[in-house]
Amino acid sequence: MHADVTYTEIEGLIALKSKSARWPASSNTYLLVSDNKSLIIDPGCGFHERAKLIEKVLKNEKVDMFESVIVLTHAHPDHMGATKFLSTKRILIHAIEVEYAKNPSLLSKPFDISFIKNVFGKYSQFDLIEYFAGLCPIYGVDAIAINDRISFGDYTLKVILTPGHSPGHISLYLKSERVLFSGDLLGDVMAWYSPSAGGVEAYLESLSRLEKLKVDIIMPSHGSPTTPERIETEREILEQREKKILEEIEKGIGSREELSKSLFGKRWSFLTNLLIVESHLRKLRKEGKVTELFK
Repeated sequence: MHADVTYTEIEGLIALKSKSARWPASSNTYLLVSDNKSLIIDPGCGFHERAKLIEKVLKNEKVDMFESVIVLTHAHPDHMGATKFLSTKRILIHAIEVEYAKNPSLLSKPFDISFIKNVFGKYSQFDLIEYFAGLCPIYGVDAIAINDRISFGDYTLKVILTPGHSPGHISLYLKSERVLFSGDLLGDVMAWYSPSAGGVEAYLESLSRLEKLKVDIIMPSHGSPTTPERIETEREILEQREKKILEEIEKGIGSREELSKSLFGKRWSFLTNLLIVESHLRKLRKEGKVTELFK
């Protein structure tokens, strides 16, 4: 999992930026260094290479790995997989995500795998962990619930619950530097969302929550640093998707799979895109805009 190592303009912040912003590439890893300790935000995919790179960079900074802390924005493989290979033992994640971090097989719930299997018979044998294995391995870790603030050295970060992509997804706000670590919520590639992770409704609420912060720069899990304008861009993407779905239904499309392929074209994925479409359909049904039962 190759990455570019960047020493940012923010004192003590080192970015390990992955070469690609698209799955199954690893998430970016951010290292916040202070007083010979570090906060490791999202170690990345479950390959030895990423863990070795993290330890090499921190060794150069004379950081004590045993005194460092890992913070996971959520328990997906491209974010937490490499945690297994790091000597740092204190691992923090939102309380909602603790069970998924300890037992990744439980991720089938927020990934709505039972829905996929029930509605789409041809995917009845799908195994989520097997799907991860060759792309971006994931291993259970002994994570504990995070508080609403993380303080270490010269820094204090505010923990903000931002579901939609994952039920316990968090963003981290470094107010003193006006920096936001947005996890998957913002970035070069918009994250997928599923009903059990909060769906499009929770995603919109999360965007509104972040919009209230005084931020100059956003450090995303995928892609290059961005600005708060990205929040409005993603809101517009969500609105356009909903508009497109309603237009396609009006034309006579009557299945989730057809809707998904119409919405995403060549970028169609049987798993994530079906979950995105279902998230919108459930919102539209609540609003009385869609009554038809889709296949």
